[in-house]
Amino acid sequence: MKVRVRVFGDLVPVLGRNHIVDLEDGETVGSLTNRMAGKAGLKRRGYLGNYRVSGGDLAILVNGRNIDLLEGLETSLQDGDEIVLMPPAAGG
Repeated sequence: MKVRVRVFGDLVPVLGRNHIVDLEDGETVGSLTNRMAGKAGLKRRGYLGNYRVSGGDLAILVNGRNIDLLEGLETSLQDGDEIVLMPPAAGG
């Protein structure tokens, strides 16, 4: 199956902006983020760049819904899903 991943903020230089990712049936948001971290050469499991994948550091959306309102990192992915990775914004 294929999912689309859109990346925002300061994760873009680390991961790139847009991806189409091939996944096996039954994969979850957690397995997707671990796979992306590995391809980006990030060593710490559970982190994307300087952000923890769980614990509120990132907003992760599946088809526009925050995974905190779904099953968290155990949210199952389906063919055609769109995943958004968005670090906290800072501004002034």
